[in-house]
Amino acid sequence: MPAVDVSASRRRWGRWLLALAGLLAVGIWAGLTFWLDPWLGRMLEDKVQTASHGRYQLRIGELHTSLWHRRAELRALHLRTIGSTADSVRLPRVEATLGTLQIAGVGLWQLLRRGEVPLDSVALDAVTVQLSGWPQSTSSLPLHRQLPVEGLRIGKIAVRHARGVYGPAAAPAAQVGNADFLFQDVRLSAAGAADSGRIGYAAAVAVQARNLRAQVPGHRLHLRRLVAASGSRRLEADSLTIHPLQRITSQRSRNVRVSLVLPRLVLTGLHAAGLARRQFRADSLRLSSPRMALTLPARQPPALHEALRPYLRQCQLQTLAVTDAQLRIAGTELAPAVADVHITGSRVQVLPHVGRPVGMYYAQAWQVHTGRATATLNAPYYHLAWQRLRADTRAGRLQLTNVLLLPTMSVVKLAQSKGHQAAHVTARIPELAFTGLDFPAALNQAQLRASTLTLQAPRVSTRSDGRFPINPAISHVTPEALGRVPLRFTLQQLQVRQATITMLYRSPRSPQPGTLQITRFAGTLRNISNDPRRMNAAHPLTGEASGRLQDQCLARLTLRANLLDPAGRHTVTGVFGEAPLAILNAMTVPTRGLGFKSGQINRIRFQMALSQTAAEGTMWGHYTDLKLQLLNRQNKPGLLHRAETSLVNGIFIRDNNPRRPGQPLQPGRMSSGRERRFSVFSLWRQGLVSGLLNSAGVPSGLAKKLSEGE
Repeated sequence: MPAVDVSASRRRWGRWLLALAGLLAVGIWAGLTFWLDPWLGRMLEDKVQTASHGRYQLRIGELHTSLWHRRAELRALHLRTIGSTADSVRLPRVEATLGTLQIAGVGLWQLLRRGEVPLDSVALDAVTVQLSGWPQSTSSLPLHRQLPVEGLRIGKIAVRHARGVYGPAAAPAAQVGNADFLFQDVRLSAAGAADSGRIGYAAAVAVQARNLRAQVPGHRLHLRRLVAASGSRRLEADSLTIHPLQRITSQRSRNVRVSLVLPRLVLTGLHAAGLARRQFRADSLRLSSPRMALTLPARQPPALHEALRPYLRQCQLQTLAVTDAQLRIAGTELAPAVADVHITGSRVQVLPHVGRPVGMYYAQAWQVHTGRATATLNAPYYHLAWQRLRADTRAGRLQLTNVLLLPTMSVVKLAQSKGHQAAHVTARIPELAFTGLDFPAALNQAQLRASTLTLQAPRVSTRSDGRFPINPAISHVTPEALGRVPLRFTLQQLQVRQATITMLYRSPRSPQPGTLQITRFAGTLRNISNDPRRMNAAHPLTGEASGRLQDQCLARLTLRANLLDPAGRHTVTGVFGEAPLAILNAMTVPTRGLGFKSGQINRIRFQMALSQTAAEGTMWGHYTDLKLQLLNRQNKPGLLHRAETSLVNGIFIRDNNPRRPGQPLQPGRMSSGRERRFSVFSLWRQGLVSGLLNSAGVPSGLAKKLSEGE
């Protein structure tokens, strides 16, 4: 019997096994190649429909997998809403398409073990989403705990050419024209969620979007371009516009109305990882050339820290900078508008907010520069403007240049509108400056505290018309009214330099107005306050002033007043230098029909005490050759007026005081009752007139009556 070749038999069985293994491998390869992709596609489509309880339908145009290369590619994905279910409220209507989805570098072994699966990259291209509402999650678990595996670690997720619409198709609440997203080192796991340095689950995020539109309460928003990257910690926005559905008018409504054009916004040093923990921190926010107009709401809105508290626990910004801004505010009597605004805020902290802020409007310091600004004062009667403003809260300085106050109507129309005589004031101030100004007290506590207020070369003109009734209200231009101002104020010193004050009065007797002018006026007031700790009888307001009456007569005044004295008591003393009395004719002739034919003042000195009831005091007038002239309504000396003039000059008037050299000077009594409807300056003038008339020989009773008649 021939021997069996065992080695040959083993070789034959090895060939059969190898062939069988090859056939099995080919079969598995063929199955994976020809049946895996269709099966996987159908499984994904069925899974979506089952998980949504028939609410959504997914269709996949193409699906290709490569186990050898550990990658998959899906094309022409379409997700749409096909029906209504019990979860229709939770699952809104969706219409979405995806051009290409590529997944590369899948960790198959970890996937089979359901561990943390690594992926090299995920790329989505040509994404379009139309969403009617935001889906409501029924699970309280974080996203990584809802995965069928322990986690995912993706090297990069890229979304290119994404477009989206949110809300009803006819009037969407938000739209994205085109956006690209890049998420790097995404770790969807417990470790990724616990990493405080991540933004969500990503180590870095970059976004670039164009043509963003949104419908917010009462407004439409459009942003042409947005670029943000957590790696550079920078966000840029170009061409942001916000327009209200109702136009900007002075009529207030329930909510604020804002119109904004912002060419550029740059945010740097953003701590993006903190946003997930409701923390906003950044180095700087810069707004370039914003143009804003707004109408204030009917009710005061909540403070910024209150509005942000539901969304943020921390809101801090090192620097806020606004350049070349324009602002117009409606819905307020002032109706301010300001151009060329430059603002820098340092160390802005909105949240956490405990009690009142240390700084002003949440910042420790502000620097503000503006160009021309306009406003309406005592609307609609006055127009206020300035050419430039400079403010530095840290230095305590505020400077306004070329301040202008102008009436919006004539003297007659102003009086007709108010129904009584009214001061028609025009003021031009080349420079107004505060030093030592406590900005935090002003902005946080509504208190004015400053070292010095300086008015440089102001020109003030007042006009009034005596043909109209007197204002029935009690005047507020008094020391006691200043003390009752609800705003607490303390000003150590007020300085006025090189001022010109012009007063014009049109009396009922003549269309020609009387004119009185003070030039080269300079004055200083000290301790101007309504704080009881600083203002009392022992420490009153004090001051002195000098100027030239009708640009000829040098005058000096001193003042003492306790602003908190309810009786309004104060004292005024003064001296008038050499001048012809005829300088007063510009006021007395057209208003009183009284002229000075001659008379020379050598020196006038007076002391006057004033209160809410009267002005009392003494005047010492040293003058020579005083002659009066009484005039008719045409301001001419008629026959009867010549006779009256001779009688007055011969009986009442003292030609010289003293009558002869070496004789004592005859003092004049200053006495005039106060009409509280007139300002305190009218009472000063009444006292001076009564003293001057009595010094000239007019009996004190008649002098008092004549002074009050003014």
